[in-house]
Amino acid sequence: MLTLQNREPDREARVPKAIVFEVNGTLVDTNVLRARAWQEALARFGHQVRLPRVLAQMARLGDRFLSALLSEDDFLRHADELSSFYRALFHEEYLSRVRPFLGVTELLQRLRDEGWRIALASSADPDELEHYIELLGVADLVDARTTDADVDGARLNEEILAEAIRLLGLDDTEEALTVAALPYDIQGAGRIGMRSLGLVCGGYSEEDLKSAGALDVEEWWRVVRRAHPYATLP
Repeated sequence: MLTLQNREPDREARVPKAIVFEVNGTLVDTNVLRARAWQEALARFGHQVRLPRVLAQMARLGDRFLSALLSEDDFLRHADELSSFYRALFHEEYLSRVRPFLGVTELLQRLRDEGWRIALASSADPDELEHYIELLGVADLVDARTTDADVDGARLNEEILAEAIRLLGLDDTEEALTVAALPYDIQGAGRIGMRSLGLVCGGYSEEDLKSAGALDVEEWWRVVRRAHPYATLP
């Protein structure tokens, strides 16, 4: 069962004070839409890749997965242009299709009421993240937000989380938990000594998330039910 409590209560310094939520695929349902946009962008540059393979490489490498799908020559020749095409395509054709997962606003409100500080961390562009914050209606519930524009990009899944910790004013990564639905993000958290809770809502299984290092894994609807017992669930 996913809980928001320290697993070692006798070690006061390890009691978490904040939660850092990855946004894509965790708070908003984007993983398949992003994979489809990448698939379309790859096809535009002559690379036919099946959707399951795109999703699998995203799980491993996040938005840095192109090097696993392209030859070294093609990557050097097309990566920047392909990425720019993807971003434009996603914003024009896919962003309006993104929907929040049910109960996100209620969950964040309950966490704030319980005294947690909240940060949002995302590899999305800043304007995309702002769109999601508006879509969720959580601007007044968030203490910090960070995107790939705030870091140098060498190891996004580590650096974005580390920047969120800095913005929250915390002294150590052990003072926060991260919640994510992408194995890549959970692996990044582990590399900076940050504990992770996995949510089965982004298209990846409990086994995928635990193998990546999640402390615990839960289905999203169960989390929502505990946060908001009277929520209408499908």
